[in-house]
Amino acid sequence: MFKKMPGLALLSAVSFSLAAHNTPHATSSSTLTQQHATQSAYQLVFFSDSQKAEYLANYHNAILEVTHNHVVLSLSKAESEALRADGALIIARPDMNRRTQPQRKTSKTMTKPAGGAVTPSQTSGIPAFACYPTLAETQQLAETLAQTYPDFVELKHIGPSWEKSQGLGGHDLTVLVLKNKKKNNWRKRPALYIQGAIHAREYTPGAMTIKFAQYLLEHRDTNADVNWILNEREIHILLIANPDARVLAEQDEMWRKNTNTAYCALDESKRGVDLNRNFDFAWASPVGGSTDDQCAETYHGPSAASEPETQAIQAYLRTVFKDRRGNLPSDPAPSWTQGVFLDLHSYGRYVMWPWSSELTPNPNATELAMLGHRLAAYNDYLAFETKERVQYGGTATNYAYGQYGVAAYTLELGTWFFESCANFEGEIWPNNLNALIYAAKVAKRPYKLPDGPQIIDLRLQGAERTAVPAGTPVNIIAQIADDHFGPALSGQMPRSQAIKKVLLTIRKEGHHRARRVLLSAEDGAFDSAREAINYSLDTRRWRNGRYILTLRAQDESGQWGTRYAKFLTIDNAAPENNRAPVADFSSDCRYAICGFDGTTSQDDQDGLSYRWVFEGARFYRVFHGQQVEIEFGRAGDYQLTLQVEDRHGLRDTKSVSLTLDGVRPPVAQLSYQCNGLSCEFDSSASYDPNGEIVSRYWQFGGDDPAYIPGEAKMTHTFPSPGEYTIILVVVDNEYQSGVISQTIKVSEDE
Repeated sequence: MFKKMPGLALLSAVSFSLAAHNTPHATSSSTLTQQHATQSAYQLVFFSDSQKAEYLANYHNAILEVTHNHVVLSLSKAESEALRADGALIIARPDMNRRTQPQRKTSKTMTKPAGGAVTPSQTSGIPAFACYPTLAETQQLAETLAQTYPDFVELKHIGPSWEKSQGLGGHDLTVLVLKNKKKNNWRKRPALYIQGAIHAREYTPGAMTIKFAQYLLEHRDTNADVNWILNEREIHILLIANPDARVLAEQDEMWRKNTNTAYCALDESKRGVDLNRNFDFAWASPVGGSTDDQCAETYHGPSAASEPETQAIQAYLRTVFKDRRGNLPSDPAPSWTQGVFLDLHSYGRYVMWPWSSELTPNPNATELAMLGHRLAAYNDYLAFETKERVQYGGTATNYAYGQYGVAAYTLELGTWFFESCANFEGEIWPNNLNALIYAAKVAKRPYKLPDGPQIIDLRLQGAERTAVPAGTPVNIIAQIADDHFGPALSGQMPRSQAIKKVLLTIRKEGHHRARRVLLSAEDGAFDSAREAINYSLDTRRWRNGRYILTLRAQDESGQWGTRYAKFLTIDNAAPENNRAPVADFSSDCRYAICGFDGTTSQDDQDGLSYRWVFEGARFYRVFHGQQVEIEFGRAGDYQLTLQVEDRHGLRDTKSVSLTLDGVRPPVAQLSYQCNGLSCEFDSSASYDPNGEIVSRYWQFGGDDPAYIPGEAKMTHTFPSPGEYTIILVVVDNEYQSGVISQTIKVSEDE
């Protein structure tokens, strides 16, 4: 039997915006159809990362557009009025009413040449997105991997989709299990489970799953970490969790649910169940977290685990994880619990963990936060417990943690459902790959190992990815960090401590004997949470062969982190000479978007790797690849740094400052003069650098949080003496906004 939450006694009302949008109701089918047909476009302005996260989480299924400071949503009039009454700055967008149902962006993805965009010769991938394999191609790739790597791959069909269960064609839910089958034929190893595309319209998660499987298999002989993972872990990858609907999404449909025709009979385009509200844990709770409206995007189904896809996943998880948690919400999973569960979604750039369904404290909150922030350090996503911004029951992560006690996370990838191939291949894939690798490493003790230090940017300078003769100078260079965390939505980071020791283990492949060396800090003492090491290896007497160099670090509390490894190959026939690379690039910048090309970088061998850091105007991104395309949005001053690294681990960098054209929001300015409790406010000095200000919204503090449409000059009488925070938002003819906030003190004295 599955554990159940004790019920609504543990729950409380959710935030105003979620409740307004998703509250369950019992209404006739004709009324529901009418309600869904009367949506209009509205712009919600946000003023912080926290508020942005709230809007994206609560209105995920209604988003039409996201910019640097607002989201555009498809809402009913009642929903918009409820938001306005509760203090949201909401602006009607009649220019977007033709798009009152979310649709994928085509302005760039349909035309740009980078990243596999559509061309007349495109023969594979989803139309306009060549980097994303279709469902049929994903299944074929899985079968090819199983045939090509029989000692490392087991292909499983774990259950039918809804259409297949009804004899209507349909598909199997396909899992790839990756491990060294010869070494672990009868031994169960700690498991990392990953699933993607439970919401069909989210392209990147489905591509991530099959690409991760390919990466592990193709790099098992050249990447020491991957080699160890396949020997010591089981990787279970559910490639496409919602296959029937994925086929529809590939045809330019904004499809989220499965395709069950038993629901929303009057509108076939809104049929189905939201599978990520259908799991048998805290199902249909809290109030507002999902809905019994069959036509809604968050319909949770008629009962818990009613759908064959959900049933198949739950049944499979019982074979992967052992139940380590008690029946009460307050029962923690023990520190020695094994297993990590990752549910890949898009979009938002978030790492989230349970609870999402109720307000009782999570008994493993500290441990889950630690691993969550460690994962977010790789992709630079905001990290937070889900309930900080949204509450809903019946989710896959709540089920995995609540039922089995495993460390469970939702990764919201990227910034759009239909992410461009340039963004996917240059940023989303490489940065999240490192997060997935780390999750696999810590799966043996996910509530302990992340508490120990991480080893960042480990390289073997002088050798790295190529064989070298004995005696070649090789330096082990890395950062040891106990404070390596992604940004926190709450602003509070997990604890960190000073580094205590770093242990290097050297073992020749095929031999059991190993040499252990305690490394010193580069500055001479381990006395802080972040230390550098630069250790010179003496390889003069090393014999030909491949060596495994493994590093682990310990903090002052005695907690060890996970292992990090490199292969070093000694071959006396290898060439000795190697010149350092020279970083160089060209750029092609237009309005709000830049292309950068590192082809002009120089090296005496093939195999340069490229890492681009682009930052400025509240924008920070890391991209990889010889050519990248970066959409930065806002006009302003930016810094671009290209780092190139050759096969021997030698590096060079080039940095430039760029003044770039893009979105130029209006500038709000405010002055005031008070006579007793009556004040005159003047915003006439506000201006727009490339257009005109067309509207102003005022908030005068006090008990009424609503924004008031107003003129350039406003008079307001306050009810009593005191301090009030005045907020002015100006909006230009392109619906860009600028804001100013000022606290004033008023008194009855004239």
